[in-house]
Amino acid sequence: MKNKLKIMMMAILSIFILTGCGTKSPTEVVNSYFDEIKKGENAEVTEYLLESVESTEDSTDSDENQADPKMEEAMKLYLSKIDAKVLSENIEKDKATVEVEVSGLNFSNIILEVLQESLSSAFSGVEMSDEEISNSVLEKVKSGKVETRTGTVTLSKDEKEWKINTEDESFMGLIFGKAQELDSSTAK
Repeated sequence: MKNKLKIMMMAILSIFILTGCGTKSPTEVVNSYFDEIKKGENAEVTEYLLESVESTEDSTDSDENQADPKMEEAMKLYLSKIDAKVLSENIEKDKATVEVEVSGLNFSNIILEVLQESLSSAFSGVEMSDEEISNSVLEKVKSGKVETRTGTVTLSKDEKEWKINTEDESFMGLIFGKAQELDSSTAK
């Protein structure tokens, strides 16, 4: 009786140990990645946002290294509006694709709009200050319309862990949207 009890306990313990040590599936990795983005905890996406915004601002100011509270608010608000839903998963050996539906603002269009405003002001003889650019970005994020994008996230297995291929241009398009022509009258 004791031997049967020992064997049964070892079997149950083995099941818990094996299931507890399993790696995340590609779907779980994608869900975790988008959860980090939504919480503002994904350094890679935050850095990309900062670089995009800084390219629209004049970098000649002496307080360049100081954080802009309005820009930080705009980024947090933008990231908080991103939601992702996994539609399907396909695994082939060490490669996987996860089809996702992402809801969020189109950051590419927001930056394009701010650049157009900045250029328009410059051509009329008035240069937008960094503060005006920050205000404009914040206002566009606050009033922005959420859109839905679908696409594929590619992953590869590296040392028993799934890693997202973040270098893929279509992946960044899922997160930030793609710039579209905003005003057809300017194309003439």
